[in-house]
Amino acid sequence: MKRKLIIAALLIIPLTAGLARGEEYLPDSMKTHPEWYINITDWSVYATWGGVAIIQGLTIENTSDITYTRVKVRVTYTSNTAGGAGGVVNQESGVLPITLPPRSKDTYLKAGYPFGAGSQFMNPLAIQVLGATPVLD
Repeated sequence: MKRKLIIAALLIIPLTAGLARGEEYLPDSMKTHPEWYINITDWSVYATWGGVAIIQGLTIENTSDITYTRVKVRVTYTSNTAGGAGGVVNQESGVLPITLPPRSKDTYLKAGYPFGAGSQFMNPLAIQVLGATPVLD
């Protein structure tokens, strides 16, 4: 019986030590891997005649408990020409000038934002979050 009490105490004490000191739980992954917590659910990219891609209307959800800024994304384009239809022809990466509050979902860049080179002969296929800067007070 004495052995069981000692084992139980050894298992419980480390779990309650942080609570006794009033520490806030904040997983390191929210700081080191913001791409796991930022989800883009709707977006559009179009190209002007001048070859500039414009990204707009991004609906982004932040499922973490911290604020992020300077969200880095990559857009993958495919060709819509007869010779290379469907093949990946370009990938553009850039930093979006937005701030995502914790546990939020909103639409950003409604008026559009220049996002690298584009062409009327390319179709945006996918967008991927590469990272972001956590705002830690």
